[in-house]
Amino acid sequence: MDRVIIVGAGKVGFHLAKVLKSNKYDVALVEKDAARGAEVAQKIEIGVFLGEGTDIQLLRSAGVERAEYFISVTGNDADNLVACQIAKSRFNVRHSIARVIDPNNESLFRRLGVDAVISTTALAAQTISNLFPANGLRLISIFDRGDLELAEVALTEHSLSVGKKVSEILLPEECLLVAILREETVFLPRGNTILQPFDRIFAMVQKKYASDLRGILAGGKL
Repeated sequence: MDRVIIVGAGKVGFHLAKVLKSNKYDVALVEKDAARGAEVAQKIEIGVFLGEGTDIQLLRSAGVERAEYFISVTGNDADNLVACQIAKSRFNVRHSIARVIDPNNESLFRRLGVDAVISTTALAAQTISNLFPANGLRLISIFDRGDLELAEVALTEHSLSVGKKVSEILLPEECLLVAILREETVFLPRGNTILQPFDRIFAMVQKKYASDLRGILAGGKL
């Protein structure tokens, strides 16, 4: 079971912890506000560690040395950056993810070694723009460089992939399924995840294979 450390128990951190816990991840939450930490501990059966996400001893207590993912989602960009840098440089955590409040800080975070940067401001703007569909496949252009897109594919009850495990689907080259939205729940796809009608699949894919991806996932049954 992959260990995940989440720093920040606000709305983002709390809901992220719930989703990951429900998908069988080993989650620990770090929160500096004692009252908020106690509140979260009553709602989710996970370890809650009180203190700063930059406290090395506290991170050790939270199990950072065996963590596969380190996610810092506080409301302070500087805190998120420093916490991720500590996780990467001091504890060699494989995957670091940081929330960014100011979109102008995204490139800085990446240059300083954060593996993935999530700008809530940019994502909100992008979500609104994505309300305008394009032939059932909406390409979310959040990447300024390279030839990758984050594609969203909506399944129907007639889609060929419905009822299949993710591991049974032959995806295009340079394609990775990164999330599934099912009703009101977002979760990470695994090999044994069975796709269902009306799932919305998010995938990283090379632009030239985007149409192939749609055909494989959303193509209709004969």
